[in-house]
Amino acid sequence: MLRHAHAERRPARVVVIGARGFVGDAVCRRLGAAGIVHLGLGRRELDLQAADAAAQLVAQLRPRDGLVVAAARAPCKSTAMLADNMIMLEAIVDALGRVPVAHVVHVSSDAVYADQPVPLTENSPTAPGTLHGAMHLARDIAVSSELKLPLAIVRPSLI
Repeated sequence: MLRHAHAERRPARVVVIGARGFVGDAVCRRLGAAGIVHLGLGRRELDLQAADAAAQLVAQLRPRDGLVVAAARAPCKSTAMLADNMIMLEAIVDALGRVPVAHVVHVSSDAVYADQPVPLTENSPTAPGTLHGAMHLARDIAVSSELKLPLAIVRPSLI
């Protein structure tokens, strides 16, 4: 009975947004090696800056999917890139308001933290000193406040 209950909570498949990038590609390869059904969406399959990006994503999502968001214009070096990244995230949030998936993993960055000579923890204060860090922090805050879904934010470093 427990095995069956656990299987019910598993996503039907995992959709990876940003699948042609360094992180997204690695996630897709790992999912494939583990035999997990997944759909990789790169810029060719999903243009997150298009006017109809949310509708494009809605057409790809199913309610029992897991979603990995690994798409960003990075490193963010200008206010124009910052705006582009928020437009991309807006399309994702809009789509998830229409198709609530099983859970979301949002790939962020340790650039949201201030440079300090101490180890970082989840309780370290966020204080980005770059546009890149500010972009990731803004996206983290947006997904945390706007999504009403199970959410994990991961912040890898030195990618």
